[in-house]
Amino acid sequence: MIGRLKLFLQRQDSLERTLFWVFLVIVLVASVASTIFTIYEQISLITSAVCLLTSVVCAVLAFVAVRTSMYSHCYVVMCLLLSCFLLPMLFFLCGGFNCGMTLYCLTSVFLCAFCPGKSKWVVFAISILSYEITFVLSELYPDYVVALDHQAAVVDILVSFLITGIVVFVVNAFALHSYNSERKGREKMLARLEFLSKRDAKTGLFNRGYVTHFLEGVVWPRREEYYLLLLDMDEFREVNARYGQLFGDQVLCDVARYLIQERDDRIGECCGRMDGELFMCVFKNGSELEAFARAERIREGIADLRWERFPDARVTVSGCFIVCGDRDYTHFSQFLVKAEEVLYLAKTEGHNKIRKLV
Repeated sequence: MIGRLKLFLQRQDSLERTLFWVFLVIVLVASVASTIFTIYEQISLITSAVCLLTSVVCAVLAFVAVRTSMYSHCYVVMCLLLSCFLLPMLFFLCGGFNCGMTLYCLTSVFLCAFCPGKSKWVVFAISILSYEITFVLSELYPDYVVALDHQAAVVDILVSFLITGIVVFVVNAFALHSYNSERKGREKMLARLEFLSKRDAKTGLFNRGYVTHFLEGVVWPRREEYYLLLLDMDEFREVNARYGQLFGDQVLCDVARYLIQERDDRIGECCGRMDGELFMCVFKNGSELEAFARAERIREGIADLRWERFPDARVTVSGCFIVCGDRDYTHFSQFLVKAEEVLYLAKTEGHNKIRKLV
């Protein structure tokens, strides 16, 4: 039963609906328990009837909510019925201040805090006023309060404390759980948005904006440590034309995965997709010679990529190798402009080669 209820609540598409069902079930369980208790203790038929009426009202509200989806309105109606009719009547029928009804009244005021929007303040004010009037009238007209013997009053207080204690605990536990779930969901969403703001959606590499920010904020202040490799895929339009756009996207993703394997995040390296089939690798090496040898290895590794679906497919890249420590350039953007010029020369002079920026 509890498992089914939990599964039902998880299927609700909004916190508003979830709260409605949780509180409705709590009130329903409390009213059914009170009905059974009043019948067992033989307090009065009217009292048992009012408790039973509360259960029926909860069932009707559940039916209306399902048919109309007006969950917030039904919740407000439930709070008003409890505080303005059902609980004040039970207060008189169950012994007034000599029973546990004041605990139920306090709990219903607590539930008013979960009414939607500004309606919570109106419902709260009405509930406080209703109970204050009820308490005053019970003192002014004590004959209208059904008296309980001492034993029945003690048992009623014990049961009322148990029920209200469970209600308050469950409501607070659920509210905290909902808050934590919503907070974690928001954090995941923000993390996802941050990830998407930095990443290329197709390949998962960093996008041009992030790479540019990385060059300016990380590389340029310590540019003697870094080397850049700007790569452009050769005749990529022919790949798309011959094998199809879907295979072309797969090639881009596979090249991106290869570049990701070649970088080392631990030492502050980065690779990204600048535009279309244009990629950039930012890496560190002990010397220019080692860095250039690494660039050549990357070029050869991409040329060696194979695909089971199209065994005859081949892709190559042309590139421009850049020594960031070159003091002839006063801003990183000058590197990018000059690198694209050199890359163009590399492609016109023949594919599958890397030229140095000099």
